[in-house]
Amino acid sequence: MERETIAMLVAKNLEAAMERKGTNPAEVARRAGINATGVYDILSGKSRHPRLDTLHKIAVKGLGVPFHVLFADPDADRLDQELLETIGMMEPADRRRFLAMARASMATSPLS
Repeated sequence: MERETIAMLVAKNLEAAMERKGTNPAEVARRAGINATGVYDILSGKSRHPRLDTLHKIAVKGLGVPFHVLFADPDADRLDQELLETIGMMEPADRRRFLAMARASMATSPLS
């Protein structure tokens, strides 16, 4: 993956995480202990090569999320969240059947 593509992914994921947390760049920067300009520059694409330690501070201290969240495929994240929500609404007996079915499917998968 190209650096520019990664920078755009990080900016998109940062913006989405801030929205989920109900916060803004200035507050994230304050919590992370960095200058707010740094967060704004990442979001705008001006900072195409942010330092990993800065991104770590933004994720962990500023947003309270794991570092990898900034690099995750947003479609996979949405799918995971939807799956967890759906399973959470199931009755315990249905969750047990679903788990057994998922395990059986994984056991027969050519990728396992």
